[in-house]
Amino acid sequence: MPTFACKDIGMDCKFQTTAPTEAELMKKIAEHAKSVHKIETIPADMMGKIKKAIKK
Repeated sequence: MPTFACKDIGMDCKFQTTAPTEAELMKKIAEHAKSVHKIETIPADMMGKIKKAIKK
């Protein structure tokens, strides 16, 4: 099951999440980025870091 943690991309944040698929995981990450970090649209460079940090 794919997992992600904000700390893995250098954020000072304790958020961690898992989901059955990477697509569902990305939805959770996007919702967290918007609600907690006030990032409406994840920039391409950050998206690259996120995809590299996802553990499968």
